Amino acid sequence: MRDRFSLAGFDSWSTTVRSIFLNALFLVAVIIVFPVLVSQFRRDEVVIEPIAVPEALSKEGLTADVAASRVWDGLQDVTAKAKTSKASISAIPQSRRVEFSFPDSGFSIESLIFHVRRLFNAYETRISGEFVCSDAACARSGLRLRLRVVRDTVEIIDMPAIGDEPERQYFADAATSIMATLDPFIAIAADAEKEPLRATTLARRLIRSHHKDAKWAYNLVGLIRYNANDLPAATEDFRAAIALDAGFVPARLNLGNVLRVAGDLDGGQAEFNEVHSRDAGNALAVEGLSDIAMARKQPDEAIKYLVQAADLDPENPRYYAKAGKIELDRGRKEQGVSLLRRSLELEPGYLVAFAYLASMYLGDGNYDEAEKVFRDAADYSPQSAQAQAEDANLLALLHKWDQAAERYDRARTLEPGNAGYWLEYGRCLQALGKQKEALAALETAVKLAPDKADIYSALGDSYRDTDRKPEAIAAYKKFLELDKSNSPTRPVIQRFIEILSG
Repeated sequence: MRDRFSLAGFDSWSTTVRSIFLNALFLVAVIIVFPVLVSQFRRDEVVIEPIAVPEALSKEGLTADVAASRVWDGLQDVTAKAKTSKASISAIPQSRRVEFSFPDSGFSIESLIFHVRRLFNAYETRISGEFVCSDAACARSGLRLRLRVVRDTVEIIDMPAIGDEPERQYFADAATSIMATLDPFIAIAADAEKEPLRATTLARRLIRSHHKDAKWAYNLVGLIRYNANDLPAATEDFRAAIALDAGFVPARLNLGNVLRVAGDLDGGQAEFNEVHSRDAGNALAVEGLSDIAMARKQPDEAIKYLVQAADLDPENPRYYAKAGKIELDRGRKEQGVSLLRRSLELEPGYLVAFAYLASMYLGDGNYDEAEKVFRDAADYSPQSAQAQAEDANLLALLHKWDQAAERYDRARTLEPGNAGYWLEYGRCLQALGKQKEALAALETAVKLAPDKADIYSALGDSYRDTDRKPEAIAAYKKFLELDKSNSPTRPVIQRFIEILSG
């Protein structure tokens, strides 16, 4: 008994306990850290390193880290422009990475992952590069961006000179070139709306090469065909995507919509039901069933589905707005307004709901109430040029020229390249008797859209009212030359020319 509780025995016992504790602690650390290491190792994060810039550019604020952030912004712009639910690359500037390291040891998890990647030849994707000067002066317009996409190989991307291109667009173009290497489908989808033929060709190449995103390529081509109203071809492409992956939800939803538009309501409903059976929480499938019900002239059933979709996607105002429009169309104004108000409760600036409400008031000839609706939308979305212009249109109808001019002024400031906003702003200034300011606005509109006939008609009015007969006649003649719509104002313009010429 005495030997059992001796000092030597206690020392041996404490050593054993300490060993067990440390081993257990190590085991817990491994259990916690190992999954983190594995997840970090498997994640293909794209790191954007600082982009070397000339000293002159750095003095203007575009430092190496800022340039890397601009590339990052460009990648996000391209991804947003692609309008797809497909997951893309995860990119981050090196300056924004958060690294964990043990104090005073120089050891970090990132360095461990880096060396393990090198051991297995699983390289982390990195983007680096520099701006190249075109001459000794290194003028900004002559600068060219050279990028390197570094993985197990190196892809070099040479961009053209910046020239007069806006900075954001230049970096977006650079990002498109990066995406063409890292995620070609996203690069193709981003340009599909502007260049559908080219996008179709490139998507077909992905399909023929058996790329991992072939099903997405089929889906994109199907959407392009659908937008071109080629329903049989779109149906074929969506079916091809589904043949590659029977559970590919986007293609099934699109196929359901195409079949509905083509008149195959049973086929469309079958596709939406299939999606719903695979994913009962998919609001788009329920919305598709609502569209099928409307095509079958079952508005009560359609509204029921839309309310169900709103419950599944509680932050989306579209479903209540669609339901409200159905009620308005069948003359149930009280119920329609109630549903539209519920839509606006979710998103007070949702323009579709505002437009439906305003259309109701306009249909009743109640322009004052309609203007209030659009005024609320414009006030809620002060950075939306469209919202400002929508309100301005109604203010002009009510001959509230000063308020309309203020709204159009805001719209053309937000979107200075929109000739229509400059034209309407000029017309409001004409109504206010500010011909000098009106002429300046209209001349800007001409520069932006030299083939828009209505601008010359408005210009002619200002020249006429300021007694500048030759310019007025020339502007009116230009209107007659460009007007291809046989506008009802043509006889009036011709009469003005006769009077001014006499």
